[in-house]
Amino acid sequence: MATNHRKIEVDLLKTGMYVSRLDRPWLETPFLFQGFCIRNENEIEELQRYCDFVEIDIEQSDASMQHTSQAPAAAAGSGAHRARTSNNTSLWRRFLNLFRKDKPITNHDERKPGQFYQDTVSTADELVVARTVYTGTHDQLIRVLDGIHRGAAVTMPDLEIVTGELVDSVLRNGTAMALLARMQQKDEHQAGNSLATSIWALVFGRHLGLDHESLTAAGLGALLLDIGKMKLPPELLNKTEPLTDVERAHVQSHVGHSLKTIKEAGNVDRRVLDMVSTHHERFNGSGYPNGLKGTQIPVFGRIAGIVDSYTAITSDRPYAAAKSSYDAMREFKATADVLFQAEMVEQFIQAIGIFPAGTLVELNTGEVGVVLKEQRSARLQPKIAIILDAEKNRLEKFAVLDLFEHSTPEPTVWIERGIEPGAYDVDPDEFFL
Repeated sequence: MATNHRKIEVDLLKTGMYVSRLDRPWLETPFLFQGFCIRNENEIEELQRYCDFVEIDIEQSDASMQHTSQAPAAAAGSGAHRARTSNNTSLWRRFLNLFRKDKPITNHDERKPGQFYQDTVSTADELVVARTVYTGTHDQLIRVLDGIHRGAAVTMPDLEIVTGELVDSVLRNGTAMALLARMQQKDEHQAGNSLATSIWALVFGRHLGLDHESLTAAGLGALLLDIGKMKLPPELLNKTEPLTDVERAHVQSHVGHSLKTIKEAGNVDRRVLDMVSTHHERFNGSGYPNGLKGTQIPVFGRIAGIVDSYTAITSDRPYAAAKSSYDAMREFKATADVLFQAEMVEQFIQAIGIFPAGTLVELNTGEVGVVLKEQRSARLQPKIAIILDAEKNRLEKFAVLDLFEHSTPEPTVWIERGIEPGAYDVDPDEFFL
């Protein structure tokens, strides 16, 4: 171990210390950065919740922390270790208990998130099928939304069929359909946003272990979240200036319009109605239409709130440019247990990833690349196609860099930041579509 690193017990941590390594894989924790400076007591409590020991980088820590960081570590197997292990186990069990009323989790509680389903086909093979499913669903959704705008009823059986096809694709391979959703972020029709939201709901649900029936409900609910907007004036939805109080109330009325339209279509799964009615509610009670708080929000409504927000953040809106997936995850992390339930946020980050395939990244060298494949065991070390040099000139021949395979104790190349879609006139579509 390098001399500027010290292993210490988590009970000795203080703000200002730079945590360079954990006693468990970073993937098993909610921390977005593999190496960070402790900013507050909440981060210390989070480290104590997941770890017994961490390594501190003396040089990157505040000078006042250097003496404390040399304190001797406590003996392994202490009572603190047993307590924290128990707390971490109960955290996942508490999360599972959220779903038991709806019975969407299959009967394997000992498994962790991400272990319920395995890909049965490669991403490349599934992309061939997924393109057809995506296009068919998109076209069907356009017909439905345009029909609602004209006053027609929703043809729910048709939507249930295409949702089932989405579910089957996501279950065969968890990446292909997500790639298509990410590549189509420039779609200006409401159908594009609704379809992307449905796909994120399915990817999230697959990670959580929802069964096929529950996944279908989640996918259908996400498709229908904003159909009520078809009843609102386009000039209101496309307004770039801040809304007045009257205008804001008018926009928020889309929830009621959506519910009315769906109920007129006949019998609909209760979980679909939960998603539509509560996807704008927030964990601290600041949402609408009813100001529900905490567990007053149904589980499927909490799922809907996260995936709907993720689509909004990573897509161009009339009043805000699209942000990178990386920045979206930072926002979710910052609002955990404020806008969204912390356990939900943690699992969503695990499901989608920090730098998922199809996202643009800038390296510390200044080079820009598109992520080809995420390493599930090393979220910050994906495989990247380098497409721009340090001066942001396009390369004639793209170089493939696998940060995981080339990782060293002291790396020289790493991802500096995620960048928004379309930055530097780079279109990731050409790598996948």
